[in-house]
Amino acid sequence: MTSAKQIKNVFKPLINRHADLTEIGSHWLYISPIRHVALRILIDRTSDKNLCKPQLTMLNTFIPDVQPQTSIGYSIQLDRPSLSHQHWYWSDPEMIADLVSAIETEGLPRLRAIDSLEAFWTIYDGSDHIFAQQWPEDRMICLIALGDIDAARAICETLEPELRGDSFPNDIWVQNRRRKFLAVAEPLRVGDRVTLATILHGWEADNIRGTKLEPYWEPTPFPLERSST
Repeated sequence: MTSAKQIKNVFKPLINRHADLTEIGSHWLYISPIRHVALRILIDRTSDKNLCKPQLTMLNTFIPDVQPQTSIGYSIQLDRPSLSHQHWYWSDPEMIADLVSAIETEGLPRLRAIDSLEAFWTIYDGSDHIFAQQWPEDRMICLIALGDIDAARAICETLEPELRGDSFPNDIWVQNRRRKFLAVAEPLRVGDRVTLATILHGWEADNIRGTKLEPYWEPTPFPLERSST
């Protein structure tokens, strides 16, 4: 199993060279400040203790009940450029140097280019990656945050028959979906951007306050608040 010590050997030189990088938890390297999308390098474990799976990960911080320090969100596998091995084997003496290089030359530039929620959505919405196929209520919330009220309202209308009524009162998963829907359904219907923005800011704060991410969090307006159409 990949250990925290092994990962630290990768993260330490990166942190020393890049002032905007912070290790939070044993497997995550964050770009700060953290805004509406948490941008991270994840070195994930696998069933093979000799093999790890480095990924670029992006997580919307304002989706209700996400766990920013554990939820992966949308991810892109970081491929190994070396000819010595296709995979990331800890037993390979060149592996750490290759991984540090791949993070610096490929991973960080790609993540830093995602400098807004709009930039994230451009990548996310055009992807057929499995992690991009999220639940419709979460897509609706993202569209609200982006200020695309018409597209968000269209999704809300399709969810109405399923989530308006309390058909599954004892199903926690359904209740969580229903709670998201009900929180925004009415202000979305009437186009109340101020109320919608207040809800999104509240969800984001609930996810981040009290966690190790809070010192690196920079609350900022949503595109919703900058757009009037």
